[in-house]
Amino acid sequence: MKALATAAFLLALAAPPAFAQAEEAPPSEALVDRLLAVLPDSGELSDVGLEVNEGELSGLVELNPGKEAQVRAILQANLPCSRKAATALTERMLRTIARSLGEAKLARLVAFYEGPDYAAFTALAARMNDSAAPTAEDKAAMAKLMEAYPLQAYHDALGRSGEVIEADEHFMEEATKCASEQMAALEAAGLKSH
Repeated sequence: MKALATAAFLLALAAPPAFAQAEEAPPSEALVDRLLAVLPDSGELSDVGLEVNEGELSGLVELNPGKEAQVRAILQANLPCSRKAATALTERMLRTIARSLGEAKLARLVAFYEGPDYAAFTALAARMNDSAAPTAEDKAAMAKLMEAYPLQAYHDALGRSGEVIEADEHFMEEATKCASEQMAALEAAGLKSH
């Protein structure tokens, strides 16, 4: 998610705004759905795992010399399973993060992505990213956007995505199922899997 990475870089440059630490009402699932729909890189969710992992391919080819085409075909055939698991994990992670923001912050974040300020932010971010020393005017414009929207809270929540992923109970089941299917396909073809 390139836009989020750029935003993370720029957020590090800006002074974080102060947000009230009071507990907020949990957001509705409809609002969580809206965020996922308006995230600029949301289309990339289904792009996860589109290609064979070259490291895995190399390791298996080492175990099965001269059989690269067979190994690649089996890994390619297993991609839909692993893609489905990774896509579901990413969506669950984003939903968890969105819920953690609370109703008010999530509504503001959705408004940011749906409105004209996201385009202004993107242009400003690109300009600041390309500059060795951002201008005072650009810094002020960034600070204004940071105050208007819960971008720092969202960035902080994204920073905890590793914890969310580790706590995901379904992914290990799904990943294990895909790995087992791949191992069985390798063994059925007379290839070594480990």
